[in-house]
Amino acid sequence: MPSPRMLHAAIRRLRLLALLIATALASAGSVQGDTIVMQASEDTAPYSFLPSLPRHTSPTLYAFRSLDEQNVEHDFETYLWFDVAEEDLPPGHVLVQALLVNTYAFDFTGFGDPSSDPGTIECREVLEPWTQTSLTWSNRPEYDAPFDSVTGITGFGAMICDATAVVFDWIHGVHPNEGFALTNPGERVIGMHSLESGQPGALLPTLILTTELPEPGLGLALGVGVFGLVLSGWMRRERGRAGADR
Repeated sequence: MPSPRMLHAAIRRLRLLALLIATALASAGSVQGDTIVMQASEDTAPYSFLPSLPRHTSPTLYAFRSLDEQNVEHDFETYLWFDVAEEDLPPGHVLVQALLVNTYAFDFTGFGDPSSDPGTIECREVLEPWTQTSLTWSNRPEYDAPFDSVTGITGFGAMICDATAVVFDWIHGVHPNEGFALTNPGERVIGMHSLESGQPGALLPTLILTTELPEPGLGLALGVGVFGLVLSGWMRRERGRAGADR
């Protein structure tokens, strides 16, 4: 019997293959494309040093890990939720790409001298419900392994993760939309503007969807790709439940 790691790898390959088939076919025969840009509906960044503090009214989001001189943790993670559904796509269109875009806008010396080491942003799917008004470090929800990462971050600018497979699963009801988590395993202070900051939309957490309207003759082939994605997403969830029950 294959190991869980081998099964997970096989499922990921199946999902990637199905998505590539659907995307390639849609692109090859598409007659119309569209782009949908949406800002997060909820965002917050809990702080380990104040584990019971909700930060939903703060204008700042952070992702980093840090220890002070007394070896006390000062860690941050960022949580984002986008109100995205299949109804957001134009009629007849299929999703071909979903990009999660966050802007590294500032650091902060209040946590000590900012590290100059290259940073990393890990983009993860959140697996449990949460709301920005109640989320704290103590009750933050479980999240999955990173589906994409941005590495080698050395300066301010856009950080882009490919969230296509995750958003596809959400809009097709494979599993519920519980949002994204952004984590940083290093000490480089990565600061971002929250919804409460009043900054322009271009500097706020953003989800960019690219859709296309395939020719009618491609419907069956696209259906095969969609079925493969839905099946593999379901298998991933069932494998997770089985592992939790053992």
